[in-house]
Amino acid sequence: MVEPVDIGSQRELFVDSYLIETMQGARLKLHEPNSAGVALRYDRPWEDGAAFYTTVFEDGGRYRMYYRCGWPGAPTCYAESADGVEWSKPELGLIEIDGSKRNNAIRPGRPAFSFCAFKDSRPGIPETERYKGNARDVSRPKGGLFCYVSANGIHWNQVGDEPVVPYSLENHFDSQNVMFWSEVEQQYLLYCRHMEGGRRATARYTSDDFQNWSEPTLMTYSDTGTTTPSAHLYTNQTHPYFRAPHIYVSMPARIFFADTQHISRDDDVAVAERRVVTDDLRRFYEANIDSKAIIGLGDFSDSVLMVTRAGTTEYDVTFRESFVRPGIGLSNWTTRSNYPALGVIQTGPNEMSMYVHRNYNQQTAYLERMTLRLDGFTSLNVPYSGGEMVTKPLTFDGGRLEINYSTSAAGSIRVELQDAGGVPISGYTLDDCVEVIGDDIEYTVAWPGKIDGAAEGGPDLRPLVGVPIRLRFWMQDADVFSFRFASDKA
Repeated sequence: MVEPVDIGSQRELFVDSYLIETMQGARLKLHEPNSAGVALRYDRPWEDGAAFYTTVFEDGGRYRMYYRCGWPGAPTCYAESADGVEWSKPELGLIEIDGSKRNNAIRPGRPAFSFCAFKDSRPGIPETERYKGNARDVSRPKGGLFCYVSANGIHWNQVGDEPVVPYSLENHFDSQNVMFWSEVEQQYLLYCRHMEGGRRATARYTSDDFQNWSEPTLMTYSDTGTTTPSAHLYTNQTHPYFRAPHIYVSMPARIFFADTQHISRDDDVAVAERRVVTDDLRRFYEANIDSKAIIGLGDFSDSVLMVTRAGTTEYDVTFRESFVRPGIGLSNWTTRSNYPALGVIQTGPNEMSMYVHRNYNQQTAYLERMTLRLDGFTSLNVPYSGGEMVTKPLTFDGGRLEINYSTSAAGSIRVELQDAGGVPISGYTLDDCVEVIGDDIEYTVAWPGKIDGAAEGGPDLRPLVGVPIRLRFWMQDADVFSFRFASDKA
């Protein structure tokens, strides 16, 4: 018998097939983020169009943003927001730029380059180390990663005099190197760029104390079955999704190059022929690029969505389609545009936001805010013709089944509980289920019957806690974004 998956009361998203046994007339659907306009313009002299490597996270009712600026030396700059929508750049008086400290820089860019920060949620951490970060050592040919700590996220102290993660031939750390404390794994994780099979890939490191790090483990990719991805993937942006921290969301930039030796598909000629770098684009770029630009038209990018689950070393690449497209016009069909920032945050009761670099190295460069519904990266989707999905056997802990869903006016959803062998459980069949119609982030599925003579059933699933079951979703013109077995409304 197949061992059931214990999901407890954690929220499960349909970002992969982890819990799916069968689908008939159903599919997993990738959703498209919506533009919410400009979040931040790079309009200060020390920022210029090469501002890059951005990190955003929520911190006790406010939001913090860190990003690399393009001014010589590439200092790290800081912005903050009360809602994740409107951002300000405080004058911090820490770093002198062009003879003045009236700026929002918090760290010089060199010799510690490409700074990336996070708030450490590990219990018992001294408050002087509540914020942590890393930066690449560019003062030596074979520099590694330095680590940093801070009590307030503004003033930072370097940990030790030597890099804590050493340089390797395959990894120069010349990207945004992502670190975080995993509440699920109970250890620190590092995801960073690693060259593998001639392509930009990702390696994972672990640490119990933030100072002593393991040897790298190369991540594998479900679409290739190897440690070499199907395309160049940059700035992996792997981080725990805040409503389901056992699922790490990754939103890397996917790069295509003009010269065929870097092309990332088997049909190199087709890729080269659809290249958007034309004479018109070159003239546009030369007219609009920032005067400090040192890179040109050698590549263009979109972004893709991948996930990896806590404790694993594989990226699930269910979706090969673009998650964020470059868009209309020439300005984003240039090098390093369309790279997502690190971090997804909640910016409304039903909304979450991500941020994307646009018009890189141009006079019009900015950071765009893009929105999705909560849990809305992907969904279990069924068209009007109807269909169903049945899960693998699972066990849970909670008294009710809560779903995040949307139907059309003509659509509907019903859910059935089955035993591990696929037999419907009395009182919890499709016919017993109250038809679900509408659109809700937290809706409790109801069955008004009884179960084996027990107390009045309704949504109370406590008699089934710990019992291996399957879920059968029957749907028509509907999406289910996530589900969980919850104990209360909190």
